[in-house]
Amino acid sequence: MRVWRLFADWFWRMDSSLGGAAEPHRGQRFSAAHPLLLGLVMGPAFGALIGSLLLISALAGFGGPLTATTLLLSLGLSVFIGVFFVGMGYFERLRQRHYGHYREP
Repeated sequence: MRVWRLFADWFWRMDSSLGGAAEPHRGQRFSAAHPLLLGLVMGPAFGALIGSLLLISALAGFGGPLTATTLLLSLGLSVFIGVFFVGMGYFERLRQRHYGHYREP
């Protein structure tokens, strides 16, 4: 248990020395206030990017043809990125709350 506390103290010291204690900018405030919306925007945007790249590569003849597997890969990556950005939004909320910048709406 003591190791986790040492790690947390080290993290907050490192974060504040790298500028984490500064006033957050507009994007950081948005991600902390709306983490689910952030994930719902970033997930499909990333999935559309990967899907279009897979479609272009299939049409150009690079790699294999466009199959259901490649479409499922694109969908799976978009879900993963969406969940990742939701987690980052909640982490940003925790970080801002630690420094006293986040106020509950």
